[in-house]
Parts: sequence; C-alpha cells; structure tokens
Amino acid sequence: MNTSRPLIQIDTPQWTTHIGRLFEKMDGAYQEASHASGLTCAHCEDNCCLSLFYHHTLLELFYLQEGLKTLSPETHARVTFRAQEAAPRLHKRAAGELDEKIPCPLMDEGRCILYHHRPMVCRLHGVAHILKRPDGNVINGPGCTRYEEMAKNTPPLNRTPFYKEMAYMEQTLRQETGFTDRLKLTIAEMILL
Repeated sequence: MNTSRPLIQIDTPQWTTHIGRLFEKMDGAYQEASHASGLTCAHCEDNCCLSLFYHHTLLELFYLQEGLKTLSPETHARVTFRAQEAAPRLHKRAAGELDEKIPCPLMDEGRCILYHHRPMVCRLHGVAHILKRPDGNVINGPGCTRYEEMAKNTPPLNRTPFYKEMAYMEQTLRQETGFTDRLKLTIAEMILL
C-alpha cells in the first residue's frame, strides 16, 4: 500500500449506515448457518481472533476507524499499544519467520471490544462457504476445524451476494473519494493508520 499520503477521511453518515446494513445481513446469514450446523465458538482454542487475516476494502477500514472513535482515550491507547506490538510480529508470521498465534489488538478478556465494527472476514469465518466468482468459477471453503467436527450434511453459506454488494459499495466509495490504492492490512495496521 502506498503510505506516502494520508488516507482520505470519510465524513458521511450514509456510508456508516450502508456498511452497517450489509454487515447486519452477513451476521444474520452467519447465525443461520452456524445454528444449522451446531457451530459454537465458545472455548475454542483455535480462535479466529488469533488467526492472521488481511482486509482489503476501504469500507472495512473506514468502519473500523469509526468504531475506534467510540473508545475511551484509555482504551484507545491500550489498543494502539497492542497494535504497535502486534504489527511487526504479524509480518514475521506472514513471512514464515514466526510460528505463534498473535491475538488481535481488539481482543480484551477474550472478547472483541469493537465487535459491531469488525471486518467482513471476522463476521463470516468458520462455517463452510461457497463463493461464485465473476468468471464463473466457484470457490468452496471448508470451514474451521471445529465446524468440520460438528457439521454433518449442512449446506454451505453462500457468500456471493455479500461479496457482490461489498464490491459495488467499495467501487462507489472509491469513485466518490478518488482513493485508488490497493489495501492489504491486518487489523493491527488498520488501527495504526
């Protein structure tokens, strides 16, 4: 990502509303799929908040930053400190130089403190899914280890409509703002921008 210039600021409540509605739809579909499969994340040792994920949309970055604004100064400082510690370790993990699970800086006492503002992959990870790409190919995701142990003959979650809506919104936002940089950020990096 080009960091030679600051990221744009988005001060439009409409974007918060649009993203919030899309994420509510994702949450509803995920809840149905996890309920149907019997998946529960309680006491899971392979917690996705310890996984290395990248986030690629300006929408998710904006929404997470909106959530960061709601934190108290003390909590924000604590989260920023954790992000500063996590970011270089996540780079080492991605490069294969480190083989340890690094907690998301937003995790506090085993819970996400910005749960409502978490990115898309945090909302949809775990259950088996399909994604129909624009070229017609279909990607099948098996779900997490716990899902594979619990789910028997459960249909996969179709992520396609959510990705399509996210792509349309992302394109619209980028046209509106003129932001053209590619994004590939961990939550730690998103916090530090």
